[in-house]
Amino acid sequence: MLVIVLGSMEDAASAEKRSAEEFRVRVHGGPHPLRAGSEGAATTSGRSRDDAEQLALQPEPPVDPNASRRIVAHFDVDAFYSQVEELRDPRLVDRPMAVTQKYLIVTCNYPARSAGLSKLMSTQKAKALCPEVVLVSGEDLTPYRACAKKVRAALSRFGTCEKLGLDECWVDLTAEVERRIAGGGPASDPALAGHRHSCTSRVESNNKHRPQDIRAVSGDVRVSTVEADVVEEDPVQERRLRVGAAVAAEAREAVRAESGLRMSAGVAHNKTLAKLISGLHKPDDQTVLPASHAARVVEPLPVRALPGVGHGVEKELASRGVSIASDLRRVPRGDVCEWLGARVGGKVHDAAWGVDREEVREKPAPSSVTCEDSFRSCTSFDSVDKVLRVIAPDLVARMDEEHEDEVERSIAQGAIVPNGRDARTLTVRWRDRGKWANSQGPKLTSPAAETKWARSSSSTAMPKDATDRRLDTARRADAVRSAATSVLRSELKRGFDLRLLNVGATNFRLSVAGGAAVGSTAAATEVVSAAAAMNARRDYDRGGGRVSKTEERAASERERGLNGDGLGGDGLNADSDFDLFAEPALQDADEDEEDGAAFYADLADVQRSSAVASTETKVAMVGYVPRKRGAEQASLLSFFKGPSKR
Repeated sequence: MLVIVLGSMEDAASAEKRSAEEFRVRVHGGPHPLRAGSEGAATTSGRSRDDAEQLALQPEPPVDPNASRRIVAHFDVDAFYSQVEELRDPRLVDRPMAVTQKYLIVTCNYPARSAGLSKLMSTQKAKALCPEVVLVSGEDLTPYRACAKKVRAALSRFGTCEKLGLDECWVDLTAEVERRIAGGGPASDPALAGHRHSCTSRVESNNKHRPQDIRAVSGDVRVSTVEADVVEEDPVQERRLRVGAAVAAEAREAVRAESGLRMSAGVAHNKTLAKLISGLHKPDDQTVLPASHAARVVEPLPVRALPGVGHGVEKELASRGVSIASDLRRVPRGDVCEWLGARVGGKVHDAAWGVDREEVREKPAPSSVTCEDSFRSCTSFDSVDKVLRVIAPDLVARMDEEHEDEVERSIAQGAIVPNGRDARTLTVRWRDRGKWANSQGPKLTSPAAETKWARSSSSTAMPKDATDRRLDTARRADAVRSAATSVLRSELKRGFDLRLLNVGATNFRLSVAGGAAVGSTAAATEVVSAAAAMNARRDYDRGGGRVSKTEERAASERERGLNGDGLGGDGLNADSDFDLFAEPALQDADEDEEDGAAFYADLADVQRSSAVASTETKVAMVGYVPRKRGAEQASLLSFFKGPSKR
């Protein structure tokens, strides 16, 4: 009789387990990732396949001794370029607006997103979807860099700040959290500010090319989980996270007060987790992630979402049957390090478990700065000269920025005689669509070679005139242009068809700080409209080379009635009658064929991404739902490949 009772209990337990998995399949599109295909199966040892897969999990990575102590926040400015443009021109607030580079949208504000616009969409499609959208060229990054410095200055008051691109930063809040807890009072045990994320909350991918950009699914949608897999959270660590969230909220308010920019944040015990969750509740909000849920949150994510995993690593892992984090957990750490190398392998294996041992560190001054332009064609040195006339003045301006930034740093560090920094080396890079990889390489005769993109680079000494701040900008830019031309003439000895040209300054050395840079004293150049200048840059064989991108932005803002740099007050001329929302005077109708700027990583990365198996096959994974992007992604390559020469 006892045997019958036990058998009945086992049958009931099995039925309950099957019922739970059937519910998961109905509601969430598939079984638990550790149970996929296990129902009703058995192994040679007599265990269920589910048990065998659980046993196949390798030991977790070595314990990070600082994991429980560290509190890290990741801050991400919402629609950064768009917000900066709205600050420069308040008429753009609450109107659909997109920032463009080479006739592709690089970002757009939230009214535009509500109308269906998104990154990498062509301006032609954007206008079709939302005729009232305002398109603003964002190729001159000067105002974005200026705002980014304000953001970092505000965040640095709350802890060590590490720059991650123009619009993102990590801040180590540990010291501030410990100070507040030690001080007692209400600040030592605040209520939670923001959202608390857990492994039972569903998320979705916002961009198949960037699976790490995840968003919380709207509504109270949850996935079931095995509670035994989630360790009870330590009340002490919960308190530290709440204090960290309070500090993060104050930091966001400080940024908004000092720069006018709204931002989102993630608070967790390491950099990887903080970045992963910072965008879950965009815009203008924040999320915390308890350590007990971290491993389960990471478990269903594609490996491409993990730090250290680019296309090459992703391809290597895929060749070994590893596509998501839970796959990686079944591989011994030593094997991963053998595949990827000790440094990358260890970091990737850690990340699959939600572990990140890196401290937040302030980054040193950049080792190089560059300016570039991309275009349809540039097949002669006359055309090369036109390109250099556009980008050389902007490089001079970037070098001056670096010099002045070093002056500010040295003054802040108490230097009696402040230092600047000047570049010693000029670099030149180009992308050639032709039959030769470079001037030294063999001639390629296969049909594929006709459309092969060859990237090449060379360098030379930076001309002394280029860094002499006593000279006017035009003369310094001419020195850059002359040196870059000499490099290209020595390298491009056969026919060429350039699609991108980049000049850069590197090998910086400290120098005695000079006075303010001298502006241009050259004769006034031809006054052209911003639209005419932008159109001219589309094809340097047919035009181009009129003004630099900085001057192009200035022309655009003058035409829109902005005062000077567009900052402060309402940023507008009261007597301006310029129609901001008039249709731009574009010369060509085939915008969607335009060769895109090197905005989204680079051409090769986009081409490779298109060949990678879509993460949409992972819809069954717990909590992760890649969002389909439609025909827009299918046509992405046409923007970057460029049309045939006409």
